Amino acid sequence: MLEHSRARRPRRSLGAALIGCLLLTFAPLSVIPAAADPAEEPSIPEGAYTATGTKVAGGSSIAQATTIEPGQYRDSFETGPDAEGEGGTVKYYKVELDPGERIHAAATIAAPAPAEGIEDSYGTRLDADLTVVTASGDSCTADSEQGIGDPNTGAGPVTATVLSGALGPEECPGSALFLRVQRRGEVFAEQPLPVEVQVAVQPAGLAAGEPSATEPIDDDGASPVAPTDAEPLIPGRSLADPQEVGPGSVLLELTPGQSAVLSIPVELGQRLRWRTEITAAPPDAGQMSLRVHNSARELVPVGGGSWQIGAVGDIAGGGMPAPLALGNRGADDSGIASTWLPGQQRVIITRLPRTVDAESEKPEGSEPVRLILTLEVEGQAQDSEDVLDLGRDDSTLDWQRVAMLAGAGALGLLGIVLLTGGVLVLRRRG
Repeated sequence: MLEHSRARRPRRSLGAALIGCLLLTFAPLSVIPAAADPAEEPSIPEGAYTATGTKVAGGSSIAQATTIEPGQYRDSFETGPDAEGEGGTVKYYKVELDPGERIHAAATIAAPAPAEGIEDSYGTRLDADLTVVTASGDSCTADSEQGIGDPNTGAGPVTATVLSGALGPEECPGSALFLRVQRRGEVFAEQPLPVEVQVAVQPAGLAAGEPSATEPIDDDGASPVAPTDAEPLIPGRSLADPQEVGPGSVLLELTPGQSAVLSIPVELGQRLRWRTEITAAPPDAGQMSLRVHNSARELVPVGGGSWQIGAVGDIAGGGMPAPLALGNRGADDSGIASTWLPGQQRVIITRLPRTVDAESEKPEGSEPVRLILTLEVEGQAQDSEDVLDLGRDDSTLDWQRVAMLAGAGALGLLGIVLLTGGVLVLRRRG
């Protein structure tokens, strides 16, 4: 009996150790948000806006909200609203904060343009509704903007942004705030569409100061500069993964439905100016748009928007209404107030899809358009620290997940090897 009892004790210890090893191995998996399945989403044509970010699946209620940190995420929203405009997939994301902190959040929805063109009709065909609520469901939205882009064409990207109130008993009680994102619009209503969700956190007591200007600067654009490369630049295709450039000119080529996303650093005390010049275009090429987003995806006014593509030599241009300054947030002019956040400014140019009638009657109008984009940074940069917590570098997000899983697997394998060795030693002793 004594011999039997001694033989069983090590086995119990080994069994407990094995269970502990397996828990240690797979524990990291529980902290990674469950990824949404985008398998049923429509295929993305080459050159179109392509949603990017860490894959995540938002919860269907506040209680089931997925906890996320500052960073850029990609989710899949199953359906749009019905024929009466009711419904549309809703998802929730939880962001834990310290007292006094605020959320700067954005949701960008994108859909491919149909090859046959879009219907020539007015109405919101693609959009996202974004709000911030407390754990009790009360609104905690201090400022917001929807429909940034071209929601009436039904071809993304279309962005909504929101700024929360400060966490605390006076504005937004609790220890966390919740993003509520709802898919809107009739495009691909019965098919999943990707949505990029970005979260940045503003620290408590962010200093302000005086605005850099009292009246907006009237600007007709940057000075002409020849591009250094005669071949078109391969741009980024997502606000989460732009192609970084410096001041100067690049050559871009776009077909209907394609987007080019670039980023350029602009610091406090500086102002971004831009210029486009058409170098090749077919007749009836349709429209194009240019917009600038700051690093929190908030719209920065630069005199852009949408316009008809002209003939070769057609020029457009504009610039920020004031040099970047944190104090601009308190300006009376709304354009100056939106020109405040230093860092990477994302420039997105989209050639809008043509109408069904244009595609059928004048298909040659879909031939590529070439243009020179010039970006100029005016002014002396001032020293500044990071204003917002934007999270991890987007380019490393997926690799970090892979590294976490690989490390967990290696740890588990090491534990199993050590346990096996222990079993053999004990057997030999027995």
